[in-house]
Amino acid sequence: MLRFFKTIRLNLLTNNNIRKYLFYAIGEIILVVIGILIALKINNWNSDQIEKQQEIKTYSDVKEQIQQNLEEISKLESLNDYYKSLYNRGNIIISNKKWESIDTLAFIAMNLSQYSDFHGNDNLYESLVNSGDIKRIKNPDIQKKLQNLESTYRYINKLEDIQWEIIIKELSPELRGVINYSNFHIEKPKKLFSVELQNIIIESIYVTAGKDSIYNRALKEIDIIDKLINMELEDYNK
Repeated sequence: MLRFFKTIRLNLLTNNNIRKYLFYAIGEIILVVIGILIALKINNWNSDQIEKQQEIKTYSDVKEQIQQNLEEISKLESLNDYYKSLYNRGNIIISNKKWESIDTLAFIAMNLSQYSDFHGNDNLYESLVNSGDIKRIKNPDIQKKLQNLESTYRYINKLEDIQWEIIIKELSPELRGVINYSNFHIEKPKKLFSVELQNIIIESIYVTAGKDSIYNRALKEIDIIDKLINMELEDYNK
């Protein structure tokens, strides 16, 4: 192709046809410019396609992670509700001095050391910012809601820390020597009906109630983010 154009230029110069040569030269320049513009257009299209795929992957990865968190929080919510109902029952037993239910109270007292513990990805937004992938979340509403969700996760962790503090600093000393864990024999029955243990139960009720509320908030926030991401992915597929 280059030899063909070169031959034309030589013929025009040889025949001393300057005017035709100038027209030809201008036409050749235009063809080169058009070729460059087409190449740039193709390159930009390829870049846009790569960026589009990266954005889709980022949205899909976020969707997968929040779905995993949703499943875990749903299970934790059920477990937390179980403990909350258990503690409420223990409080009633102590308040009404139901000595006939002392075995049940002992079981409840031992379960005060158990609690729902969230181990999901609680720094999702921070990870996106640190990796630079946050720029691929084009919807600012999703960015904001991911940031809010991370704050909700931290609040969950804070309540878990409070519950752990109750177990370590209050429950463990209070139950020491009260129940023989090897045979579950109650060594000090009166301690199970003490105001100290009842206060620990009441504190645990408040914490589990708080966790129930924050679990619900997290589930709602995840649901909203999931729907927004689905809308973004649908737009990419149009």
